[in-house]
Amino acid sequence: MYVARSQIGSMSKRLISETLILVVCLCLWGLPAGAAENPQAVIQTGMEQVLKVIQQYPQDNRAQREQLRAVIDGYFDFDAISRLAVGLRWNTLPPEKQQEFTHEFSKLIFNTFLGDVEKYAAEKTTYKQRSIYQGYVVVEALVGGQTIDYYLHLKNEKWMVYDVGVGGMSLVTNYRNQFDPILANGSFDRLSAILKQKIDQVCALGRC
Repeated sequence: MYVARSQIGSMSKRLISETLILVVCLCLWGLPAGAAENPQAVIQTGMEQVLKVIQQYPQDNRAQREQLRAVIDGYFDFDAISRLAVGLRWNTLPPEKQQEFTHEFSKLIFNTFLGDVEKYAAEKTTYKQRSIYQGYVVVEALVGGQTIDYYLHLKNEKWMVYDVGVGGMSLVTNYRNQFDPILANGSFDRLSAILKQKIDQVCALGRC
């Protein structure tokens, strides 16, 4: 059990931290729900909205977190991230377990490194967009000397993030590489329990 916990605990802080920052930037879009916008324009608009939220709640971390999380839940595809990170085993799970895992997994990503959002949100960012195939786009962003690849797909007329690449490393692949040994040596319930324990540790630090 200790080894499994350490696997979750040792997830690359740099990758998840920068990913969360970018998730927040991507998801604070404030765009009309009726039509899909240009993905690059969506991201640029998001950067402005991030700064606005941070400026509005410079000291109140809880209020800031609630505002950011509410928007992220609407525009970041945690269902897809969870499914891709777990892999083929996902299809063997009943819907209630999928929902529970997605809920806990999203909390882990969001709460662990939210404190770094303000540090990077004001960085100057340049963008470049390229299509993968119909309904899938990558937006490359250069922020703070780091290149980030945002992978978006069109879902219900919204561009939603399903993976983020930092320095050539995929968030989904990073998690899958750590989930696979746990699932191979135990059950899905064990993985869920480890995630919850990790979230409890984060919350104990006042970051929930």
